[in-house]
Amino acid sequence: MPPLPPPVDEAPRQTHVLRPHHVAILSVFVLVLRDPPSPAFNLHVWRILAREISELYPPKSFEELVRAVSSGRGDLPDEASKMGRGLRNVPKHLMTHDGMSQFFTDVIAFVPERELDGSQPSPSSTHSVERRSFFGLFIRRCYLSFFKLSWRGTMRLIQDYKDWTDGKDTAGYGMQETDRGGGLLLLPTQSDEQQYAQSEPYENYEKAVKQGDTQAATENLRKFFDQRFSDSVESGLTQHALLHMARLHYSQGSLTAAANALGEALKVARISNDSITVLHCNNLMKRLSPALESNRTGKIPPVQQRTSALEVLWDVKKMIEVGESIRAGFTKLYQSMGIADASYADPHESIWARHACQATLWVFAGVESLAQTHENFVIAFTEPGDDEARFTCLLMRARRLLRQGNFGGALLVLLNPETWSGLNLRQHGVWASEVWKTLRVAVQRRQQDTLMRSFLQPRRPAEPNNMQMQSTHTPFPKMLSAQRSSILAKSLIEGKEFSQAIPVVLDALWNSEFVGSWAYHRVAVSQLAEISVEFGMAGKGRRMIEGILPQVLNGDDVEIRAYACYTLARCIIAESWSKDDPTIPPPPARQNAALEEALPFLHVAEQDYTTIEMYQERLNVIYMLSVVYHNLALGYQALAEEGGAIMAAEAAKMVKQMHKERDRMAEMYHEVDKVRKEVRGMEVDEELSTLWGLVVKASAVVGTRS
Repeated sequence: MPPLPPPVDEAPRQTHVLRPHHVAILSVFVLVLRDPPSPAFNLHVWRILAREISELYPPKSFEELVRAVSSGRGDLPDEASKMGRGLRNVPKHLMTHDGMSQFFTDVIAFVPERELDGSQPSPSSTHSVERRSFFGLFIRRCYLSFFKLSWRGTMRLIQDYKDWTDGKDTAGYGMQETDRGGGLLLLPTQSDEQQYAQSEPYENYEKAVKQGDTQAATENLRKFFDQRFSDSVESGLTQHALLHMARLHYSQGSLTAAANALGEALKVARISNDSITVLHCNNLMKRLSPALESNRTGKIPPVQQRTSALEVLWDVKKMIEVGESIRAGFTKLYQSMGIADASYADPHESIWARHACQATLWVFAGVESLAQTHENFVIAFTEPGDDEARFTCLLMRARRLLRQGNFGGALLVLLNPETWSGLNLRQHGVWASEVWKTLRVAVQRRQQDTLMRSFLQPRRPAEPNNMQMQSTHTPFPKMLSAQRSSILAKSLIEGKEFSQAIPVVLDALWNSEFVGSWAYHRVAVSQLAEISVEFGMAGKGRRMIEGILPQVLNGDDVEIRAYACYTLARCIIAESWSKDDPTIPPPPARQNAALEEALPFLHVAEQDYTTIEMYQERLNVIYMLSVVYHNLALGYQALAEEGGAIMAAEAAKMVKQMHKERDRMAEMYHEVDKVRKEVRGMEVDEELSTLWGLVVKASAVVGTRS
């Protein structure tokens, strides 16, 4: 059934301005259709034409178009050079009015004309381009635009085309539809006298948002929505303008202004019966309110119809912030996947955002291998820029390297120009804060309190805005989170306040197990095992650490592995003593067996503390190693006294070796203590100053980027 004709009272279509690059594209049509090349090269040229006609990207300059056409197939150099020479020779034939007119006459000859009875041309037609095809519509539209030009308009087009082919890429692109009324058209129509909406104000708006210029962003957003989108009095886009304004204020941290604009957008959208905009407004309103439905009802609310997959991923972020279980986060993630599978148009941003969300959840769950796999997907298939998923994965990679003791590798990821060069102003603030936190971790591990107070603390960047309503009460659990509980328990254990540390550690265990944050759970288990040693329950502490040992020894977090191995070694040694009377030493055989079993874990702890430059903890491990070697020597001497001559000879050899290791540990202790004192007393660190100077230079580049 043929399509119905348009109604008579249909609004006139937008006009078309003939540009210089349109003439160049038509030149390629003439060269390809008049003398068709080989099928392989022909396919290459038609792909370029399709890309240029679609105008999804800025038009190529004349030289770029020539290079693109003549450099397609390496196995067809003759045809490529012939096409390049032909395209370069076209402009000299179009410098006169007659030449340009004859050119458009030749172009339209490749498109069949409509039959007198309105039917389509017969299939036996010899024309090369179908009338209603993608290319045929483009040729006809350019021909009609040229046909409407007056003599003055044609000469203006010729001059713009000449300047454009000479290298002036902006020639002919400053003219708008309404600029042709001064005699450039023969018979201006009603549509030629109207200025319809253009995309430049919105592009300027996005550029201003990246630069953090709220005033310019607001002005360009107003210019965009004030344009003429249709011939009716009401454009019907007021709710979209208010929604964009709310998103702008929200992204800049002006939450009160965002809530006000969002309320207005919600009212207008409901009056206009725009259900899609109402849904977007409600989703943004949920971001402004920190309360979750699952906190009040205990159930995860279903996803509404037509909800974006990215909006569902935002719920995962909020769940992590308020202390919800990771299981609920995975449930929301699967809901987002289901929405994407049911959608016919799932953007690439949504795909990479889901991978980044999975990586974040697996990091919280303590499964670093799966998290790294999703990070690699995102980083490998996204381009450097302000992509939020790529930026998140790069930050997670830097944090992982830092946890694994690779301080230089973490800084290399963060300071790579591909990481920070394309960031917008908000992301750059997060990036600078992340670099500062990385330097702070290194300084805190070395216990450089003076350097922290004199250098790092005054240079701390401003924290990024918390995207929640400040005036709304957030129903966080009254109990401390697992991270804060672990930090408080560490300070209590270092202060020998073991009784007060027990409830804090138990809170950390319960919270981490409920949420599913197994990394903090392993820290809490190690802390509880250390407390068990102090209360004479070394056997229970040993069994607790052995339960998490397979996950600790893989090296996902070097500091946790060092702490767990050191605590396990203490538990093994303490367990060998009598439970009834700890003052009675164990038999030499049992004592030596326990000390030999603890030695590998102490060496692992010493190497890990060396890697992450924690000098005080390394000194404690070295001191423990010297004590272990000394007691091993005493144990071998006692065994030699109980055995015969052969046992005495072997024992003397082992005693000599143990004394040698003990003396080596003593020398190492003095060397490390000397380095610790030098590092701790440093007031200026040239390496940190240089690194922070790079951050300042990068900030200057991002701030002055136009």
